[in-house]
Amino acid sequence: MRKLLAGAATAMAAVAGLAFAAPAQAAPSDTVSVQDINCHAKESVRIRQSKSTSSTALGLFPKGAGADCGGASEGGTYTACGHTDGYFWIAINYQGVKGYIALYCITRP
Repeated sequence: MRKLLAGAATAMAAVAGLAFAAPAQAAPSDTVSVQDINCHAKESVRIRQSKSTSSTALGLFPKGAGADCGGASEGGTYTACGHTDGYFWIAINYQGVKGYIALYCITRP
C-alpha cells in the first residue's frame, strides 16, 4: 500500500510539474526565423546580423528586390526609410542571407 501511495504521489507531482511548467523561452535574438511571407525593399538597406545598426552587415537588400520575411520584433533604434525613431526589425532571407532589416524599409503585398 505504501508503494502504491508513493507511486501515486510521484505521478501527481510529475503531472503538476507539467501543468505549471514555465512557458517555453523565445528563440535567442540572434536566431533568425523567417515565415515565407513575401516582402519588397522600399529602399536599399543593409541586412544586419542582429537587431541593431551597430551589428555586422551581412549584405544588402536592394531597392525593389523581393525576399522572404518573418514577423517584426523590437530591437535597437534606427533612422531609416523616412523614420527617425524606428525600433521594429523584421527577419529576412534574401538569396540565402538571413538577418534583420528595419521594418519601415519594406512593403508587403
